[in-house]
Amino acid sequence: MMAGHVAANGFHLATWSRAVSPAVDLVIYIEGDGFAWISRQHISSDPTPVTPVALQLAALDTAHTVYLARPCQFTAALSPDVCRDEKWWTGARFSEAVIGAFDQAISTLKARASAQRIHLVGYSGGGAIAVLVAARRNDIASLRTVAGNLNHAELHAHHKVSPIPDSLNPVDFAAQISHIPQLHFIGLSDTVIPPDLAQNFLNRLDEGNCAHVIKVQATHNTGWEEQWPRLLNTPFPCELLRH
Repeated sequence: MMAGHVAANGFHLATWSRAVSPAVDLVIYIEGDGFAWISRQHISSDPTPVTPVALQLAALDTAHTVYLARPCQFTAALSPDVCRDEKWWTGARFSEAVIGAFDQAISTLKARASAQRIHLVGYSGGGAIAVLVAARRNDIASLRTVAGNLNHAELHAHHKVSPIPDSLNPVDFAAQISHIPQLHFIGLSDTVIPPDLAQNFLNRLDEGNCAHVIKVQATHNTGWEEQWPRLLNTPFPCELLRH
């Protein structure tokens, strides 16, 4: 995959991409929160992930694929002023400014690829980004989340940590993406994301949706890479109905 970056809404988002021609469909992988916290009390000065799980998964996808990192991951030197503000990987990590940046970046990447449809894959906090972006676009053909943070209010209450009122909450936009085929993969040994989070999200979708929760033998950040080629071929519920 070829490294690069895309400028959007004041941010520089790191990318890795694999071009396949023709590119009617573009698959975009969105990274998790990365190394946002050193401990429960100490914020990291650089959120670049130690193990970029979404990048590992994107590297296994043979489609026309682009990996999108989160603000200030890999790109702090390109945006020194922006990346001095820790809010972009803490309390405002799902803010309107960040979601607007991803929306703009995806439009740029779509134009570069001359693609018509977008397939989103979001890992952990990248799952929240994927939902929030999908809710404002009309070109999303499918959505997959991997250990996704689909309700940060419920998640923070579960872990007894401070809420993030400056961020949009994916669960509040569930009904708006009910028409999109979606799969939400959860790790059976994930101690970060409660297993009920994804099911509670599905309960907020409108009736007749094409969505399903898939339970996987994985932790929050291990086990996904080994199983991704198989999981990537999991049909959406509406495809099962058609067959």
